[in-house]
Amino acid sequence: MNKIALFADSTCDLTTEVRKARDIDYVRMLVNWTDKDKKNHEIYASLDWEEISPKEYIDLMRVGYVIFTSQVTEQEFDEKFIPHLEKGEDILYISCSSALSQSGNLAVRLAKEKYSKKYPNSRIVVIDSLTSCMAQGLMVLKAADLRDEGKTIDEIAAEIEKTKLCYNQSATVEDLTTLAKHGRVKAAKAFFGNIFGVKPILISDAKGNNFAAEKAKGRRNALIRCSEIVKERVINPEKQVCYVTHADAKQEDIDLVVGKMKEIGFKDVVVQYFGPIITASCGPATFGIYYFGKEETRVGE
Repeated sequence: MNKIALFADSTCDLTTEVRKARDIDYVRMLVNWTDKDKKNHEIYASLDWEEISPKEYIDLMRVGYVIFTSQVTEQEFDEKFIPHLEKGEDILYISCSSALSQSGNLAVRLAKEKYSKKYPNSRIVVIDSLTSCMAQGLMVLKAADLRDEGKTIDEIAAEIEKTKLCYNQSATVEDLTTLAKHGRVKAAKAFFGNIFGVKPILISDAKGNNFAAEKAKGRRNALIRCSEIVKERVINPEKQVCYVTHADAKQEDIDLVVGKMKEIGFKDVVVQYFGPIITASCGPATFGIYYFGKEETRVGE
């Protein structure tokens, strides 16, 4: 059985320390913005934040810069995948939802048209996570557990495919402006929400789209409702780690949600920043809770 190289991408939000400890790699997407002097800046959407800190990045958005995102390039796949293929390894890539990025579809095409011809003794399996953020990250960590238990690539893929809609997201945003600019919510809805202080409760639906399943009046009520949803949907919290992920949220918001997660009884609660892609798409102070729970069957309109 070939060794399995496990990959995610920039939307998985797994930290440097976790990826290193679990032998997980990722392929990088790109972000870009234009500054006040009309100079364009394009950098990798790095989960290691080598070129800019999370706070500096978020502050760019707070002063009005719009940061755009783009999918993983063929060159990036070549640079990351080929060294493993040349060593005779198999690759399992758990990609960002195909409803949000075409990175996974590009990997499938490259595997079929390019890599399989040059490296016929290696396999590349691509799983469309139908989600992103730490829901995708938790899926990758589960795949790492199964790999380390000695499961084959097919056994790992089968288990992840069977349970991938159980990796839940309960999230909210400070306002809807950034979501509207990136086409994540209709502009009219964004205008309505910002005028009346309506905060959407965002899930990743059964087709991999971010969907405003509920709404709440005001930030605190939205965070409380996000926490209530976790309590309603979580399965065996005492056996799992919950991830509370944010884009430079206020400490009082973090404390509120962490307290409620501890009340639910998770084995551990980890607080961390979103990565560059999610931050750019959703905006400053975005807040998400990620955990394993009931299978998601809802589909957004």
